[in-house]
Amino acid sequence: MARTREGSARVTKLSKGFRVRTYEPAPEGFDPRRATDRQLLRHGLPRRPDARTEAIWRARWDKAFARAVKWIVPEFREMPGRSHGPMRPSGRRKGVAPAAAGAVNATSGNWSGAVDFSARGRPYRWVAGQWTVPNPHAPGSGAFYASEWVGIDGWNSPDVLQAGTETQITQVLWFDITNVYTWWEWFPAGEVAITNLGVSPGDVMYCLICVNSTTSATVYFTNQSTNVGTSFTITAPSGTTLAGNCAEWIVERPTVGGSTASLTDYDVEYFDECQAGWVGGGSIGLDDLSGVTSVTMTGGGGASLSVPTIENSHLMKVTWLRAS
Repeated sequence: MARTREGSARVTKLSKGFRVRTYEPAPEGFDPRRATDRQLLRHGLPRRPDARTEAIWRARWDKAFARAVKWIVPEFREMPGRSHGPMRPSGRRKGVAPAAAGAVNATSGNWSGAVDFSARGRPYRWVAGQWTVPNPHAPGSGAFYASEWVGIDGWNSPDVLQAGTETQITQVLWFDITNVYTWWEWFPAGEVAITNLGVSPGDVMYCLICVNSTTSATVYFTNQSTNVGTSFTITAPSGTTLAGNCAEWIVERPTVGGSTASLTDYDVEYFDECQAGWVGGGSIGLDDLSGVTSVTMTGGGGASLSVPTIENSHLMKVTWLRAS
């Protein structure tokens, strides 16, 4: 990957042919709620919604940026052979395309969690969520993976813009090797790790993805347990555009070396602060887990591997059942 500078920003060109822009980190004691629009832009933070015309969004924005955070410039490493990608349907509901009119239960070979479909003409422009990084366990010998993420698109659209954490564990003889890290991906390009945003099992992670255009988006990532955060702007892979047709909060078994990985025993995973916003017809809106499509991950013979439970409009529990 190659790096250049554009003013105070740094641009990284990845091997897949797209660009990632990073920003000058905000100084110690910086409070986004009191910053000017120019300062927010300089440090790669999202614009402040108008308190009068965008009151709901402004309240969410204030809450998201109320915590004192040490902002860092992210460092990236491409992860060859590792990718995530669209939902792969399974079982009797193969090919189901639920609308926004109500909740539908679905099954998938790789996703487990919640998907919210946008109303026609109101594509999603941002998605946010918070989760506790699970402590992975190996249900047997070999390598096991679970990815926890928030994203936009990937069901009835060939693209997915997503960011989250990876919890991998490999059992060799009597030893367990654990690897936990943060990552992002704009499918069909593969996974990119954030090497300097440290994360450990039990940490609470918050992620906000804001769409700038159909080919550009900014990711804001904060480890709420260590109060360290980062932001960066991604340019889509060549030929890829964002549809904005759905938002999601997912536990996934990724693709590793061309095959769907075996699922880590993550026990129980909670997502909260689950929200997504849309723009259309001159109006703005806010959606949550009310009326989402619940997705159960299944394996061989249709056996359930990971099952979501919608606790309330902002909280979801996902429960591990078996590895594959």
